[in-house]
Amino acid sequence: MKNLNFKSLYPHALAVLAFLLLTVVYFAPTLQGKDLVQDDAINSRGWGQDLREYHEETGEYAHWSNAMFGGMPANYTYMPESPNVFRHIGRFLTLSWMGWTGRHNGYIFLSFICFYIFLLSMGCRSWLSFMGAVAYTLCSYNFIIINAGHMNKALVMATMAPIIGGVVMCYRGKLLCGSLVTLLFAGLNIYWNHQQISYYLLLTLLILAVVYGVYAVREKAFAPFLKATGVLAVVAVLAILPSVGQLWPTMDYTKESVRGGAVLQPKGGDEAASSGLDIDYAYAWSYGIDETLTLLVPNIYGASSHYNLGTDSEVYKVLRPAYGASQAKQVVRQMPAYWGAQPFTSGPVYVGAIVCFLFVLGICLVKGRERWWLVAATLLSLVMAWGKYLPLVNNFLFYHLPLYNKFRAPSMALVIASLTMVTLGILAVAEFMKRRNEGGCEKELTRSLLISFAVAGGLSLLLALFGGAMFDFSAPGDGGYPSVLVDALRADRENMMLSDAWRSFLFIAAAFAALLVYVHTKMRSGYLVAVLTLLVLADLWTVDKRFLSWDMFVPKRAATEITPTAADKVIMRDTHPDYRVLNLATSTFNDSRTSYFHKSVGGYSPAKLRRYQDIIDTYFSRDLNMNVLNMLNVRYVIIPSEEGGPQVQMNPEAYGNCWFVDSIAWASTPDEEIQAIGDGDLLSCAYIEKSWQQQFTHSKEYCNPVDSASYIVLDEYRNPGHITYKSNAQAAHLAVFSEVYYKTWKAYIDGKEVPLLRANYLLRALPVPAGEHKIELRCVDEVILTSAKISLISSLFVGLLMLLLAGVLIYKKVKE
Repeated sequence: MKNLNFKSLYPHALAVLAFLLLTVVYFAPTLQGKDLVQDDAINSRGWGQDLREYHEETGEYAHWSNAMFGGMPANYTYMPESPNVFRHIGRFLTLSWMGWTGRHNGYIFLSFICFYIFLLSMGCRSWLSFMGAVAYTLCSYNFIIINAGHMNKALVMATMAPIIGGVVMCYRGKLLCGSLVTLLFAGLNIYWNHQQISYYLLLTLLILAVVYGVYAVREKAFAPFLKATGVLAVVAVLAILPSVGQLWPTMDYTKESVRGGAVLQPKGGDEAASSGLDIDYAYAWSYGIDETLTLLVPNIYGASSHYNLGTDSEVYKVLRPAYGASQAKQVVRQMPAYWGAQPFTSGPVYVGAIVCFLFVLGICLVKGRERWWLVAATLLSLVMAWGKYLPLVNNFLFYHLPLYNKFRAPSMALVIASLTMVTLGILAVAEFMKRRNEGGCEKELTRSLLISFAVAGGLSLLLALFGGAMFDFSAPGDGGYPSVLVDALRADRENMMLSDAWRSFLFIAAAFAALLVYVHTKMRSGYLVAVLTLLVLADLWTVDKRFLSWDMFVPKRAATEITPTAADKVIMRDTHPDYRVLNLATSTFNDSRTSYFHKSVGGYSPAKLRRYQDIIDTYFSRDLNMNVLNMLNVRYVIIPSEEGGPQVQMNPEAYGNCWFVDSIAWASTPDEEIQAIGDGDLLSCAYIEKSWQQQFTHSKEYCNPVDSASYIVLDEYRNPGHITYKSNAQAAHLAVFSEVYYKTWKAYIDGKEVPLLRANYLLRALPVPAGEHKIELRCVDEVILTSAKISLISSLFVGLLMLLLAGVLIYKKVKE
């Protein structure tokens, strides 16, 4: 070990300690046992709550949840944890072993470390890599999504940078180190499973590979390029294999979800909807073209839809005389300050005024392949984020770019710009210092500085001086407020933009001055980086505090506890194991809290079953169709009340768990079938699409009058994926269950497997012969079971391989 230079590790150790300190300070309330109230995280706890409880009680997993949307597969609710080597690595890197309250601490620490590794792999020195890690991690979007509870998104975003770094190292000839870095972080990226962010990463890597390929051809080095590409392809497969236990079930389910395309005839001939999302739904959260200025000026479009305007605001001055100081303070904490193009938002994507300035400097100074792929990826990010506001390009992408129509919220594409703009900015500083130290470049560097300052600083100054006349600061929802309050709100929005524009200009001016002094004096490079780092830290930290501050932390129990309402408690007195609840006192199909306590027909999921979404769109989007609610066995309806909290109404007309029908009506198409159930007599007739006729060839034998002595009833509700019924009838009948049909369900009559059908567009149905019988419905997803075995074997192999690669690297370092 004598050849190892331990002194070279000191800067990295100091960087890690500094990252840890920044994380601890920012999330200091967690040291007191406090946590954030993360609305989306709380909302998601209703997903598969029955599966979670069953697993905690028995140690076993079920493959079906009845908690929301009348029933959903475990694939997207509470899937069994498959063995994965990257799960253990991820727990170590996110500091889960330290026992911190909340997981956000570890996520931010991971982001610091990942970007630091990335810039080191790009050839940057440690102090410059530290600056870049601070700039990227403190981008406002990282803290906004943490406050919302989008933890997997945050984790996957963190791993984007080192994956790119590993790829770059491979293309630069460092195959061993590059392969290890790429494998490690690609494995984590896939395990943490946010496919839309991973998709944006793939697009970025594709741009990088094309640019590197072009340069390889020009430099007549195409053979090494192909070799590196081949190695990376193998690494990609190895990174995927341990996560097959997650990916395969998810992919299998996606085909049946809203992301898998339409069952009904698409409206307006929308071709993409037949294989993915509806374009209007997918592009709802498009970033306005002008709104892109938030990258430079954070509150130019009013920050968020529920922003704290403070007691210095015009709104507060209007409200205080009418409501008093105390109530006015409460109201101004949640004002609709945002007036941009999105339906609503929790905050802007702000990469930093100094980062924008350095990004322009990078365009001027950085030469070669790095500039081209970084600029190209940034432009792609902006264009994709604009979504419906640039239809000529984005509609083409939606209909022709593979898999693109599976994702929604184009604004999320700005995660690419956050990464590429910081990267090019840091490379600009590195190039700036290199040329200054080489000497003779003062004029060129000064000219580049002036151009960058004119672009970034000039735009900020323009907005600060004339922004009030350039916009009207009106939002679509302003019409619901009194005119005097709207005028005050518009004035506050204008003041927010003007103050932030001046703020950005001053930060840019300070960075410009530091670089100018560096060019024309003998200022040490370390001092320059220290000054820039402090400026970046001050810029981003203070903006982040607007959206995630210490006063947002509450005692952990208050942050995570979901308390049943009085209405919930009334319904919970009913101990019958199988009925459903419709909650009209909340956003029925965008809130999953009801699913935490009851089997709900509502909930929230961006990937619910396609057929269930069709039912919502057809029968629940405007008026409620009681026929459909009855077939879903909705026994209780929670309604809002002006007298106080929500109230409960019982629905005595609900059809129950199952029933016999005496006739079958065959529908030619899914459209005909779904229309028929709206006003059909569902208690006596089952509506089935004709495609099932080949499986149900003896249907006429089961079309018999149902006498009063015949019955089919729920016998035992063992778990969400195993239900037992008993029946007795004088003649054969078709039984219809108030349970959502899915391909993983199997039916057994007296222990013998029999075919299960789909009826009434959505439900399970079963031909039951005459006599007394025991009927079992079991949900067993073979894909989940098989993929878990693949994950186990792959994890063992990949884990040993990474240890081997690390060992070889250490051995080579010792031998140097």
